Amino acid sequence: MMRFSRRDAVAFKCLIAAGASLLAGPALTQTGAGQCSVATIQAMTTPDATITSAVPTAAPVPHCRVDGYVTTTNPGPNRVNFRLQLPDTGWNGRYYFIGMGATAGFVPTDSQVPAGNPLIKGFAVAGTDTGQQNRANWRFIGENPAQAIDYIHRGGHVTAAATQQITRKYYGREKIWRYHSGCSGGGRMGMEALAHHPGDYDGILLGAPGIGPTFGSETMLAFIYMGQQMLREPGAWVSPAKLGMLDKKVTAICDGLDGAEDGIIADNKACKVDMKQFECKAGDGADCLTAPERRTVEALLRGPRGPNGQQIKDGLPISNISVWSGFIGGPPPWDLNVDTNKMTFDQMKALPIGYLMGNSLAQAYFGKDYQAIKQFDFNKQSDLDAWWAAGDRLGYTRYSPDISAFQKQGGKIIFWNGESDPCCLVQDLRSYYNAVGKAVGGPSMLDAFARFYQVPGMAHCGSGTGPQDAPDAMLASLIDWVENKKAPASIVTHRGDRAKMAFADPKTGTVSGVIVPPSTGTPRDFLLCPDPTVATFNGKPGGESESENWTCKPRK
Repeated sequence: MMRFSRRDAVAFKCLIAAGASLLAGPALTQTGAGQCSVATIQAMTTPDATITSAVPTAAPVPHCRVDGYVTTTNPGPNRVNFRLQLPDTGWNGRYYFIGMGATAGFVPTDSQVPAGNPLIKGFAVAGTDTGQQNRANWRFIGENPAQAIDYIHRGGHVTAAATQQITRKYYGREKIWRYHSGCSGGGRMGMEALAHHPGDYDGILLGAPGIGPTFGSETMLAFIYMGQQMLREPGAWVSPAKLGMLDKKVTAICDGLDGAEDGIIADNKACKVDMKQFECKAGDGADCLTAPERRTVEALLRGPRGPNGQQIKDGLPISNISVWSGFIGGPPPWDLNVDTNKMTFDQMKALPIGYLMGNSLAQAYFGKDYQAIKQFDFNKQSDLDAWWAAGDRLGYTRYSPDISAFQKQGGKIIFWNGESDPCCLVQDLRSYYNAVGKAVGGPSMLDAFARFYQVPGMAHCGSGTGPQDAPDAMLASLIDWVENKKAPASIVTHRGDRAKMAFADPKTGTVSGVIVPPSTGTPRDFLLCPDPTVATFNGKPGGESESENWTCKPRK
């Protein structure tokens, strides 16, 4: 257990600087400058890869920008596009693969989580569209077997193999440190690598992959349930303003349950609030819920249940309720036949994006004209059975907690999840983590290669009121573990202008490619603790914002 005294404040600053140093790593003498041509790179890659472009590029640092694709077969043929960025100088010996959110569907330049371009810290950087160009729409899984298997796991593997081979030959070094980082759909890509290709990476930073209680696609069922609740009765939709109002009231009630009144509900399961107290006495008002709105909030907190009352997935977290709006979307009526592939992300905000994602998977399972908001019945076991049977048929199956193959080849992994994530529940990933422990031989075996961190106040992959740089700090800890055998313990993270963004431009301080909104609130520290410990406040008046006043103690 780590304790922080007042005199340790200077040490904290040193630790932060050390984290930045770990990400940058030692600059190696090898350089690939002068080799940036299609013919040269083509000679370096795997036989199934085709290089279409290799261009010397100046920003964000001088590098060779390589574009290409891998042709997959059986089933196929299919074209899995990739990009590889190779720094001209200062390569740190590391390779970074970008995990992509939602369905991926485009070739990335910037990392999504942590945000920014790892080139800035000397990484070789790779990413893929996973063999298809769909945007938050999973219908292709039922329509194109080659695209389905490439999206699920094959596309990430073959492009990693091609780009890792190029990286080795480009710099003339066989040993490279290989990392994968992603959240949501990017976390799902990490799960698939663990399950199907455990030798692809030395270290995986895996956030909020969206698994359910049985480690399957219950999250998509929960999205369908959410959409149904919005149309359950007239006035059932709850506006962002009403959710914001409710957020403030609930936080005021439960804020101090963890011993710190800091605007954070650290354990959403410990917060028990009767929503009836917020119902309007008559009519409607900005500071209360109508009866239909109250019933919707209660339904979302309760979560979807089957015909015998069995819990399919837990309800949404009661902490940071305002972030629910990101998946509920705008008010009905909705055009449920829109093609999200033709929309911008801003246009999607007006739609029930959670439902549309869930329904697109239902259309993969049951046909392109299926509308789960009307047709899927949670009270029919036959509908639930058909859902799971379709996933098994198409290869979109539950994850096994037996990741011993990754363990045996020496890999290290950090799982993480926001406490207030309304998409991908923290308790489901914790359950998976504990199941991994049982599968690999118990807590001591698990502790040798895996960690799990819950992030207070964080919503889906970021935002909320938690730390902004949690993934950045966890990546530094993962690298230290992989390369220096220093196992992660407590990790100090930050909000506001204290945040240390790993891939920020050193000249401007800006971060490119940001897709997750920053967290809100005054600057402060957060202490992240490895499960099963939790951050505990020492009670110092006014000291909630300083990490030295928190320690990691066993969960009660």
